[in-house]
Amino acid sequence: MKKVMTAAEYLTHAMYLSGKTQREISQEAGFKSPNVMSMMKQGITKIPIYKVPDIAKACTVDPAYFVQLVMREYHPEIWKVISDHTGEFLTEEEKACLEEFRSAKLQERLSA
Repeated sequence: MKKVMTAAEYLTHAMYLSGKTQREISQEAGFKSPNVMSMMKQGITKIPIYKVPDIAKACTVDPAYFVQLVMREYHPEIWKVISDHTGEFLTEEEKACLEEFRSAKLQERLSA
């Protein structure tokens, strides 16, 4: 089974792939200091769930996937309840395929 990236790892890769500076992303996402981005990338500070859409937009990544990743890692019990009852009609096999696809797309961007 393939290991899913942590939220901090995903953020690090997304920032790199955006081609923007940490300062630019921090400003676009509404943070007062770019240092907070460093702390989130290192896993010292959790990524605030309410800021995930803004960060995703600044990094040009899928906000839905980023929210999922953050929720799975920081609030797994809550995520399980939400995902079990929000009309996700994917089989476990389909979910695994989608996860592989998303991971492959990110790896493809990293290799480019």
